[in-house]
Order: sequence, then structure tokens, then C-alpha cells
Amino acid sequence: MNISQANRLRILYFLVFCCTASWLPIFADYLKERHLRGIQTAIVLSAIPVLMFLVQPFYGFLADRIGYKVCLIVSTFFCSISYLFYLFTELSFGFILAITIGMSLFYNSIQPFLDSLSLELSEKNPSFSYGTLRIAGAAGWSFMGIIVGQSIDLTNSTIIFAFSAVSMFLCFLFILGVESNKKVIENQSSLFSFPKELFFNKDLMLLLSIVVLLSMCATPIWYYYSIYMKENGASASLVGYGISFQGLCELPFFYYSAKIIQKIGLKKCLLITIAATVLRLFLYNYVKNPNFAIAIELLHGISWSLFWVVVVEYTNILVPEKWRASSQSLLYASYYGIGAILGNFVVGLGQDFSMKISEIYQISGIVVFLVFLMAFAFLKIKGKALLSQS
Repeated sequence: MNISQANRLRILYFLVFCCTASWLPIFADYLKERHLRGIQTAIVLSAIPVLMFLVQPFYGFLADRIGYKVCLIVSTFFCSISYLFYLFTELSFGFILAITIGMSLFYNSIQPFLDSLSLELSEKNPSFSYGTLRIAGAAGWSFMGIIVGQSIDLTNSTIIFAFSAVSMFLCFLFILGVESNKKVIENQSSLFSFPKELFFNKDLMLLLSIVVLLSMCATPIWYYYSIYMKENGASASLVGYGISFQGLCELPFFYYSAKIIQKIGLKKCLLITIAATVLRLFLYNYVKNPNFAIAIELLHGISWSLFWVVVVEYTNILVPEKWRASSQSLLYASYYGIGAILGNFVVGLGQDFSMKISEIYQISGIVVFLVFLMAFAFLKIKGKALLSQS
């Protein structure tokens, strides 16, 4: 079967986010059902971003030298295997933590490498943009949300890992046919030259600082959405509908992201996405009816999809071409690494002090408002985003 490079990337995004939607929004709920305390849950959830922070920059450096495809093949295969270990019953805190560390070691690299392949294709063929490729991930998230919610009501939360394993193994099979025309770096620069060129890039470091703070405050949305909804009386099926609706709201913003950014600019887009996040977090605190809470996800497309395209594009224009995989890895390490580590521990401590997730959302909203002021005052956009002109 002859599948174009663009469509193969779309399929990969679809499958990767089918996998992510299967386990990520439900994982904290799964841990709660295993009677883990708040701080234990925070430790397990933080293992994912800790591995992102520690390993991802090295993965990016490695990919710039041996290519994205080889790294993706290894990561997807071993990641799919790791999900199967969650299917064992009566797992202790120690075993769950060990499995999560192993899974994260491979899972964390997949999305940054896919993004790098998408940016590579959009540079080579201007009829494509990152957003028009990444939109397939939103479709996968939406598709799997309903299926997982219904399946949990029929069985139990462990089923999420069966869906994850199958989705990721299908990714492995499709990656075998992906082409990467990127020339690997053949010079003799060492790993020690990587931080010198990127960590002293003031514009990049400012952007990543903003990303870390936003991630810290958005972590309760990604990891604790199921618990928030159930605190307000939602069933697993209703949680699934909420997750699915998030994906649907992403679709138009990924598809039209290039035109939106070209129309109003990177900085204005970023400020709008941050403002939407502030509103979203405050609404989570004030809306107590779970059916009405689903309507809050109308803000998901702006606060997440458009935000992510902006920071991916902005990161890409701040660094030399030879370091783009490395810079995207730093972006992922900032959002899914440092920020998520901080966010998980804040939520874990809050839970141990009997705070509701909705109350944590309100505090997060205040912090994000301060981030908005920081971005407005100090962030400057330089260069030209690599967007489709169509």
C-alpha cells in the first residue's frame, strides 16, 4: 500500500494520541484506585516528566546524529511492551513506579521526534504546515476518549493499558515505512557543545521559562481531569466524553493555526492562548455540575492546540537548523518535564492537605495570569515562523 509521507505522519500522530488518550487522563484515577496516597501518586506521575527532563535532551542530540527514524523504531517498540506490565493485578507502589520509569524512558521521545519530522516535511513542502499534520493527533485523542470511558464502565481502569499497548505497537509498524531526508550531523561537536549553543540563547530560555510555568499550572488538567470530574459526580463514561470533546475542539485550531499565526502574529497568539488558560482554570473551580463542565473544553483548542503550535514554531525559529531536534527536545523537557514535575508535586501535596482539584485549578489560574503579564512585558518574537503559505 502506497502511503504518502504526510499521510503516514498523520496516521502516526493519530495512533500516538490514541495511546496517550488511553492512559494519560485516567492514570491518576488508576493510581487512586490502587490506594496510593497523594504524595505516592505525585511520585509516580512525576517519574514521567523526570525522565523527560533527564533523558530527552540526550535523545534530541542523538537524533540529530543518527536520525529520527531509528530512534522512533526503538522507542515505539519498547514502549508498547512496557504497557503490558500494568495489566498484572495487585501491583505495589514500587512495581508501579518501576514500570512507569521504564515506560517513560521510551514514551517521552516519541512526540518530539514526530514533531521534528513534521517540521522537516513542512520546510521541504510548503503546502503542509505543522498544524495540518498534527491535527490527526487531536482526532486520535477524540476517537479514543469515548472508547476508553465506555470500556472502563464495562470492565475496570486497567483496560487503558491494553488500548495503549495496541496503539503503540501499530505506531511501530507504521514507522518502518517513514522516510527521513534529514542529514545527520557529521561534525565532531560533542555533547558539551549542545548546552553552550542552546542554553545561552536568551530568547529561547525566556520562552522555555514561560512554558515551564504554564505547564506547572496545566498539569492538573492533563493528569487529574478524571479525578476532578468524579469529584463533581461524573461517571467514567462522562469523563470519556469530556476527553473526546477536548480532541474535537483541537481540530479547527490545529488545521487553521498557520493562517491564525500569520494573521495576528506569534506573540499575540501566545498571549491569547495564555488568557484562555486563565479563564479555563477559573471556570473549572466555579462550575460544579460535570455536564456543564464539559462545555469548558471549548477553550481547549485555544489554550492548548494553538498554544502548542505557537511554541513549537517559535522554538524552531530561535535556533540553527542543525539543533532543531535538540531544541524541540528541550521544549518537551520544559513542558512535559520540569513543569509537569512541579505541577504533580503541587497537586500531590494539595491532595494530602485535603484540597479538591477544583481548588488547585483556581490557584493555578492566578499563577497563569502572572505568566500572562510576564509574557506581555518581556517576550519578543524574532525571525519568521516556518508556516505554510497556503
